[in-house]
Amino acid sequence: MKSIIETLEDSESLGTFLDLIRIAGMEPMLRERGPFTVFVPTDEAFSRVPKDRMDEIRQDADKLLLIVSYHVVPGGQLTSEDLRSIAAVRSTLGTDLVIRSSDRGITVNSVPIVEADAFCTNGICHAIASALVPPTLEIVAP
Repeated sequence: MKSIIETLEDSESLGTFLDLIRIAGMEPMLRERGPFTVFVPTDEAFSRVPKDRMDEIRQDADKLLLIVSYHVVPGGQLTSEDLRSIAAVRSTLGTDLVIRSSDRGITVNSVPIVEADAFCTNGICHAIASALVPPTLEIVAP
């Protein structure tokens, strides 16, 4: 089994989020500490964000830290089975993520989990269909 960072490094569809983790300075934490539950937007999710907006986000380390922190839940390894019985979890940003479960699957803030339960030595990763936007962050449409 590998760490969260090593799991993302080995994935063929989660590289953009790994890059953002590194720019935000969170790689050491997600490589060595834990346990964490990480909701990881797929590369396809990021491909829908306009290039100029992604460039802007990559160049603002403080904003990036907020965004990445909002995708990480400290203190546990929450499997998809666990998530089915939880209404909300608190991110490392200190704000809640709303969890909903139905026969169609599990959502985090209305974003579907597209691949669940990638177990890691220091937590678990769930791939999600789009990035989560922290409530403290204003997203200005171009």
